[in-house]
Amino acid sequence: MRHLIAVLAVLALAPPLLAYPASAQTASRGMSAAKPAEDPMDDALAAYRGKRFDVALAAAAPLAEKGNVTAQLMLGSIYNNGEGVTADPDEAAEWFGRAAAQGAASAQYALGMLMEYGQVKEASPELARKYFAAAAEQSHAAAQTELGMMYTTGRGGEKDIGAAARWFERAAASSNANARYYLGTLYAAGKGKPQNLAEAARLFALAAAQGQPQADYQLGLMLQDGAGVEKNLTEAARHFKAAAESGIAGAQTSLGFAYLGGDGVDRNDTLAAKWFAEGAMRGDALAQDRLARLYFLGQGVTRDISAALLWLTLAERGGAVDETLRNAMNPEITPEIRARVEADLAKWDAANGKAMPAPDPSVDPAPGPASDPASGPASGPRPAPVRPLAN
Repeated sequence: MRHLIAVLAVLALAPPLLAYPASAQTASRGMSAAKPAEDPMDDALAAYRGKRFDVALAAAAPLAEKGNVTAQLMLGSIYNNGEGVTADPDEAAEWFGRAAAQGAASAQYALGMLMEYGQVKEASPELARKYFAAAAEQSHAAAQTELGMMYTTGRGGEKDIGAAARWFERAAASSNANARYYLGTLYAAGKGKPQNLAEAARLFALAAAQGQPQADYQLGLMLQDGAGVEKNLTEAARHFKAAAESGIAGAQTSLGFAYLGGDGVDRNDTLAAKWFAEGAMRGDALAQDRLARLYFLGQGVTRDISAALLWLTLAERGGAVDETLRNAMNPEITPEIRARVEADLAKWDAANGKAMPAPDPSVDPAPGPASDPASGPASGPRPAPVRPLAN
């Protein structure tokens, strides 16, 4: 359930003015000018901040029943996150729904997230889009970003890349990191926006500075190739490293190539093998192929034909054909090695599922084609262009 747990924890602590509709905010401002009123949620909020969730629940529940939006948001968060209670997404949806009915954008967004990712009763992408749209119209940046993604894919309604771009643009204007990243992918691809690699790079840089890992990865690719920015292998490697440390498989593979070739970093075969292994474990076929080559050559790792065969087989499953390595390895594969690798593959399948999932372009942009297998264990950059969010 993408981002939901962290988001809801923040929502429960939001000041009351952020949760109420505009009319209630205006009235509250008028009263506060005369004399600050005690917030009935003070005790519940203090208990929540202190992680005394049972106390927070007891204090907030009667207020939520009376229509207090902040209390309803808190109960939604507590039940969704299982804070002091058994997690119950449907109960969470009930409370978020009550707050959403009062026009609270935060609740509408939270309810949309539950409808899209939370496996609640009667959930549907259509309802998710409805709630995201309601919150987006109230300038809720995260909801605008989710709505943009739904327009990009056509999930829950029509597919409209132009509309997606407009929603990403509105959210990006509010400094939403994910929106900046997605808008950058559209500029890079020329979909929904005129193609503009310089603008894509600018948006990726802004999002990367906010810790958006896919933006770090895409900016690294652009710096590596000099696409939309001046070529800078040192900066490319820095951005690959930031994304790689956040678990982006493509960036881990790119960083492996950087260490293998000394591109922007000191050459280090051991670190190349380490990062290829990280990408390989996450299913990146090119990383699996390069790791297989390193095991076959004993480059950066102890030579191990069994490991080389294992990773080559997984790479071939993922579509990375490497006839050069396969032919070189065959004379050394004994029945014992083959049996050992088959046993390891069975364990891999049991842990990961037999069929490798297709890459999700909204999570980790798909890699480009593998380099020519006849070129040997190449040290050049990973051949992956900037990928659009949608086809």
